[in-house]
Amino acid sequence: MALHDEEQRRLAEIERQLAEENPRLAQRLSELRPMRIPGVVVALLGALCSIVAGLFVMTAGAQSHAAFLIVFGAVLTSGVPTAIIWRTWLHRLR
Repeated sequence: MALHDEEQRRLAEIERQLAEENPRLAQRLSELRPMRIPGVVVALLGALCSIVAGLFVMTAGAQSHAAFLIVFGAVLTSGVPTAIIWRTWLHRLR
């Protein structure tokens, strides 16, 4: 979302005042970068969530005697995490 001219001018003034009052803090703030979550962590969390969801769906299918839910839960439990881990591994090899 873009800032209006007045807001940009005020922000620039605040930055200038900060740099004058505390140059060390201004330097540290200018070097800040957003925290990144490594792709491996995201892949592992995705695989874990898929396993948990698959087990839940399989349990619901077993209780309701629905073969489709049991098969779908099995795919979620084994197939999706395998695909996620395989893709992550191939990506790291490049």
